[in-house]
Amino acid sequence: MKTRTRIIAIALFFSLILTGLISNVAAQKLDVTAFALSIATPLSAADEAIWKTVDAKSNNPKKVVWRHGNVTGNMLDSPSVRGDRQFFIEMKKRLGDKVEFQFYMNGSLGTSADQILGGLQSRNFESSSYNIGAFAEYTKAFMPLDVMFMVPNLDAGIAIVSGEPGRLMNERCIKDTGLTVLTMGAIGMRHITNSKRPIDQVSDIKGLKIRTQNNPLHIMAMNKIGAAATPIAYAELFTSLQQKVVDGQENPIANIFAQNFAEVQKYLTFTNHLYTAGALVANDKWIKSLSPEFQKAIAESAKIAQDYSGPELKKTEAKMIEKLKERMTMNELSAEEFAKFKKLSMETWNDAAKRIGADYFNSIKDAIEKMGY
Repeated sequence: MKTRTRIIAIALFFSLILTGLISNVAAQKLDVTAFALSIATPLSAADEAIWKTVDAKSNNPKKVVWRHGNVTGNMLDSPSVRGDRQFFIEMKKRLGDKVEFQFYMNGSLGTSADQILGGLQSRNFESSSYNIGAFAEYTKAFMPLDVMFMVPNLDAGIAIVSGEPGRLMNERCIKDTGLTVLTMGAIGMRHITNSKRPIDQVSDIKGLKIRTQNNPLHIMAMNKIGAAATPIAYAELFTSLQQKVVDGQENPIANIFAQNFAEVQKYLTFTNHLYTAGALVANDKWIKSLSPEFQKAIAESAKIAQDYSGPELKKTEAKMIEKLKERMTMNELSAEEFAKFKKLSMETWNDAAKRIGADYFNSIKDAIEKMGY
């Protein structure tokens, strides 16, 4: 009996130790959402006060009701959606109770392109925060941004979507879909991570199974630079990396950080191969049906929101990179090796142009080149 009691006591002792260790590990594990919010630029006191009541019910009988959808749970987690938040704050400053905003989060108005873009076309709601890359089944307007190494770096990406190329792409979007992108918030440049080895030169990527989006332009170019492109749904990516279904993946820093890919990926290479932008999208015909006062407020608010997200991304991304460095080995491509990657990728540009439409592709490429990129 004494022996049995001693065994139970020892088991309980080690159980308590193990529980303590597990609790300690859990306490040390990084809360990526909390960290992302901690490095965000805080609102001014005036803007914070507006934001707290931005969706308050208006008693103005002539108010315009503006319903906005978001696939995420808030407008706080990333510079792109914080840019959307700034848009609504600026609108409220200008219009007061003349507009009533109603926010629908967590994809309650839809999560697919059909539900979101189709819903906007049907005027089921007025606007949505979405992703430029998801427009492809509705329009080829933004597909030039899917051509690898067309955009060389983050500064270029921010400038391109804010400048003449962005204007031309939005014009095409309006023509094809009847939808206008009010802002193209910065999500960031895409980079490659993997669990096998550092990628310092083109030969290092050869044979690596790299997860891509199910996008023919991405797949074509990734295969061209030597990787084995493997389309996998984003929701399944972490598990696929963990189970070694693929060796690596490519995403902007904010996504790599938020999804904790550092737990299953050892190496990160700053390849800067694609620029990803968000979209605050609305029905163009509806926008143009509003009064001149409303249209002026939209234009001014969109400009402020557009100018917000780029610098905010650069500031917060730098801090995310510092945090990721604690868990990942990072390296930058030399100018010579970057040029080699780009040269290989450019061998797919003619095929990409055919898929997009050569005249349109060349008009965007020329507009980018005129900006010096």
